Amino acid sequence: MNPLAEVWLVARRELARIRSRMFVVVTALMMVLVAGLLVLAKLLGGSSAQDVGFVSAETARLVTSVSPEGSIEAVTVPSRAEGERRVRDGDLDALVLDAPLRLVVKSSADDTLRVTLVALARQAALDAELARADVDPGPLHAAVAAADVPVVSLEGAEDGLEKRLALSIGMAVILFIVLQTSGLLVAQGVVEEKASRVVELLLSAVRPWRLMAGKVVGLGIVGLLQMGLVIAAGVVAQVATGAFDLSTGDVLGTAAWSIVWFLVGYAIYSLLYAAAATTVSRQEEIGGVTAPIQILLILAYMMAFVLLPADPHGTAARAASYLPFFSPILMPVRDVLGAAWWEQLAALVPALLTIALLVWVSGRVYRHSVLHTGGRIAFKDAFRGR
Repeated sequence: MNPLAEVWLVARRELARIRSRMFVVVTALMMVLVAGLLVLAKLLGGSSAQDVGFVSAETARLVTSVSPEGSIEAVTVPSRAEGERRVRDGDLDALVLDAPLRLVVKSSADDTLRVTLVALARQAALDAELARADVDPGPLHAAVAAADVPVVSLEGAEDGLEKRLALSIGMAVILFIVLQTSGLLVAQGVVEEKASRVVELLLSAVRPWRLMAGKVVGLGIVGLLQMGLVIAAGVVAQVATGAFDLSTGDVLGTAAWSIVWFLVGYAIYSLLYAAAATTVSRQEEIGGVTAPIQILLILAYMMAFVLLPADPHGTAARAASYLPFFSPILMPVRDVLGAAWWEQLAALVPALLTIALLVWVSGRVYRHSVLHTGGRIAFKDAFRGR
């Protein structure tokens, strides 16, 4: 039979897990959790806009046009008395009166609103003086409006850094959970077939490396589907709520890189889990042989929490994100924090080379130890075929 056909035949056996209750429940919970956290972030963030009352619609238009975007929600009131009543009752944050400009508040005034009104009052006073001196204020206003202070950023913009850090940590959590779960499924599947002696029947029709490849591919599709559904739920929730200060393009780009790094991370860790699992014959022994692999995942996870938030563009963070066993979790986090696209591509090179090496090493170990029963076989003996 064609090698690819054999691999796909084995992979199809693993795809049955998609219909399992565990897969459906866990995936649904993760989707609800991700979407719920984004909605919660939006609700907790609240709206920074103030409800400000205006007796004059023209004054409302003028004040809103010169205020920071989204800082004022203009509300027209029928009279000063009604406006003051609503401020006193807490329905309005402030009331703006004109001729001359005055700010009515319940206790203390918001600095941003007060500065805006002071600037308008000074402009009105200047216009009055210019008119008294028979000077056209138009050119002066144009010159003032054109004045600006350029900002030179030495380390890149930090706008919305806290929200980006929260998003990056969320990505690390999702990748850690899915990679660990998928890897353990591979290990459990290998040991289950050895313990039940099903593997002996399978190897009578399929070569060992094709059996391992089919199992990795099949469970990889299951994990990819789970990862894709969770990310899709997050993207939809982000677009609907705007919880993070990211454009739709940035969100989709982050989602795409996350999928790429999941595939890379799954290939690396599933091969490690499969090779380790073939050296034992009982489910209770899986924890012992896969502990070093889980430590690698936990280290990457902890770096995403500790190292990257402290200095996401520092030398230590950059170096760690290029290491093949850490990059599948760290690089998506650095992408959210502003890593250049070429860094992503550069990190893929050692990761892909590592996958190629692991295919050979894991295939050799699997071939030599998959039929071994009884006690645990040493990894070096499995590799050498003794």
